[in-house]
Amino acid sequence: MKEECGKILTELWQNHRGKTCGLLVGLLFGTAVLCFGFWQTFFVICCGLIGLFIGLQLDNGEDAVENMRERAWRLLERFQR
Repeated sequence: MKEECGKILTELWQNHRGKTCGLLVGLLFGTAVLCFGFWQTFFVICCGLIGLFIGLQLDNGEDAVENMRERAWRLLERFQR
């Protein structure tokens, strides 16, 4: 039984990686919304995306703080119009 499940999971991952990831992300998001509510889940996802952005900047050897400052100013300028 374990071996069959392992084969099925391996096949799904190799042949349908995007669908499998989409399903898992959707299930995780739905569960988080049911447990914590939409806005709390949205906040956590936004924080995670900001952390991902900063991590990518640091991995590329760029100045993450300066890039965030520039993007924040551009975003604020859009709202001032």
